[in-house]
Amino acid sequence: MPLTIIMVFMVLGAFAQLKLSFSDNFQTNFFWLAVTGLSLYTAAFVEESLRSGINTVPKGQAEAARAMGLNFMQSARLIILPQAIRGSVAPLGNTLIALLKNSTVAAAASVATETSSLMSEMIEFRPDVIIQIFLIFAFGYVILIIPIGILTTYLSNKLAVRR
Repeated sequence: MPLTIIMVFMVLGAFAQLKLSFSDNFQTNFFWLAVTGLSLYTAAFVEESLRSGINTVPKGQAEAARAMGLNFMQSARLIILPQAIRGSVAPLGNTLIALLKNSTVAAAASVATETSSLMSEMIEFRPDVIIQIFLIFAFGYVILIIPIGILTTYLSNKLAVRR
């Protein structure tokens, strides 16, 4: 389901029809509705990243843990999950980058973020430099996203199993 549909549902469905309210303040309420919508949307991607990490662990590891006398929770906590985290670092980093980019969709659902309100104000007063305004904000997102990508790559390489 597209994120825009989820955001519109949070505003029109959860807030307007179901009367879901997080705060008496109008802007704070829409902020938390956006956070809830982004959380619901991103949760599936985080789960899939963790599942793919668990799938990287060979079945023999779980069998060896059982042979050592560990129960399911002990083998999961001590053997499987530490190995699965290594396989999940890169997908989780990509999900974090996607979450950062997807936060801009909140503006489409009437959530006045600082970025969208500043951009609209700049365009209103200086429409002749609209390309430069868009490039400035795009560069701002690049500045936020590149360090996350570098950190994710570093951690993924650092935690990789050397054979």
